[in-house]
Amino acid sequence: MMRRRAMIRSSVMRIAAAADSAVEDLRTGLVEQEHQVTDRLLGRISQAIEGYKMKGVTWRAKTLTDKGPGAQEKQYGADFVGVLEIDLPEYRVKKGFLAQAKLTSVGLMSHREFERMVDQCRQMLDLSPDSFIFHESPNRIRVIPAISVVGASGPQIAFYPDSVYSRKISRFYEEHFECFIGDQRINEPSARTLEALRARSLLYLSATTE
Repeated sequence: MMRRRAMIRSSVMRIAAAADSAVEDLRTGLVEQEHQVTDRLLGRISQAIEGYKMKGVTWRAKTLTDKGPGAQEKQYGADFVGVLEIDLPEYRVKKGFLAQAKLTSVGLMSHREFERMVDQCRQMLDLSPDSFIFHESPNRIRVIPAISVVGASGPQIAFYPDSVYSRKISRFYEEHFECFIGDQRINEPSARTLEALRARSLLYLSATTE
């Protein structure tokens, strides 16, 4: 997008604080399972961004969850979809990405779990090149391109977290807001998008002028 550095930085800081809060909940045992951490993360980001105003720009946020027939039994290709809408006088765009969350501690991912993750990454990449793993741990959340997972020879992304390129969640969203990341085909915050992309949840963020 066009340069609005202060607005982007301040918004990203709120997202980073929300992620830190979700990690703290995991570290202290308030949440334990993968989907709980992810739901907590999306909820905290939505709360942090909704209604936030800076330099004439207002942010809105909402989350959607698949509640359609058979949702409990579905095999999801992605844990969540991120949809971003920017509607400013100098720049307009709608775009998104796919994400699969993985909760691991160092050394705890088996080869079978790794192969399942690779398969999930392939499914996401079939739908969009802008597909990522959100690697959750009691220390941090980092974002890894799905294509890097597919290209890896084994579960070293869990055993040795620095062996592949990744982004802090703040850096990831900064690049997303600056339009280095995002697929224009993923542009509708709706149940139809969840169904089409085989995702469990959707996080919608929008920035508009007052």
